[in-house]
Amino acid sequence: MGLDKKFDISELTPVEVLPGRGDAPGIPLYDTPILPKDNIRMMYEGKTPMWAPFTNGEQLNFKVSCDPENVARSPFGAGGGIDGYGIEWVFVPAAGGAMVKPGNPKVTDISKWEECVTIPDPDSWDWEGFVEERKDKGHPRLADYVTVPGCLFERLIACMDYEGAVVALIDEDQQEHVHRFFRTVVEVHKKTYSNIKKYIDPVYVNFNDDWGTQKAQAFSTETYREMIFPYVKEIMDHCKSLGLPVDLHSCGFIEPFVPMIIEAGFASWGGQPLNDKAKLKKLYDNGQFVFTANIDLPMDATEEEMDAAVEEFITGIGADNRCFISVTGPAVLRDKLYAASRKNYDKLVAEGKAVL
Repeated sequence: MGLDKKFDISELTPVEVLPGRGDAPGIPLYDTPILPKDNIRMMYEGKTPMWAPFTNGEQLNFKVSCDPENVARSPFGAGGGIDGYGIEWVFVPAAGGAMVKPGNPKVTDISKWEECVTIPDPDSWDWEGFVEERKDKGHPRLADYVTVPGCLFERLIACMDYEGAVVALIDEDQQEHVHRFFRTVVEVHKKTYSNIKKYIDPVYVNFNDDWGTQKAQAFSTETYREMIFPYVKEIMDHCKSLGLPVDLHSCGFIEPFVPMIIEAGFASWGGQPLNDKAKLKKLYDNGQFVFTANIDLPMDATEEEMDAAVEEFITGIGADNRCFISVTGPAVLRDKLYAASRKNYDKLVAEGKAVL
């Protein structure tokens, strides 16, 4: 088995079935010619993957437990706590996530933020203990994917609450103090990613910062360029020097930011379906950046509906196999997508269009 193996229907016979989330059905691990983690690694290297990777079931997604924020925001133990910046979080079971304890923002005057927050030092965290904790929790086939909690804008929100953060971002009298805060946050994140590389060396990592709402971006492109872009660019340059591809997690409508997201050096972005990623790929595909295709069908979708969705994918955003697939629908839809992208790989190789 290897890169020269042509698709065979027997590949659809699972070598293992991973547990689904909650009551969701199990996720099959196909009998693939190469390991899923190597297929994802190829894609991040700018090569043509043997199939379009799935966002669920082909990577081992985990958080660093020695980061105080991950402990404070987890559902375990007391279901809350104090993060490395001194911010108190409470876990909300109904939402399945944590939020800053409401009603008492840590920073009310951004010009005095140094007096209000502590600055975490990732170099002092117990990375050896974390490695020991995880030593039996890996999976030989899956790509390690380390997620990192809220970065710039979300960090400002955590300190000031949403209204205060938005105003500080655009108020000329407050912007320099925000810049000073962000410069400090950047150094924390650079240390975090350096330690992730040293102790874990995953296939890829996450950068998490929500920049949009359901209807529009949270701030203008001009504000993004001035207040956000320089800092994500610095972090991305640092991660690139470490050999760490970075996947952006940013919710909401952020289409106007995509050119700058690519310019900053992000390797991929999932994005919610309200963003037209097929259109964005046509406009901004540079042969390196990876979008995610959202293929969402009802559980009672017909064979014809599934085949139409697969055809749209393989002739559109998935034509080069260089995208993640986020799929919901009947279990067989995943089989169909895998088979179609494997056959597409064979076609691309035969036509000399694959990057090998």
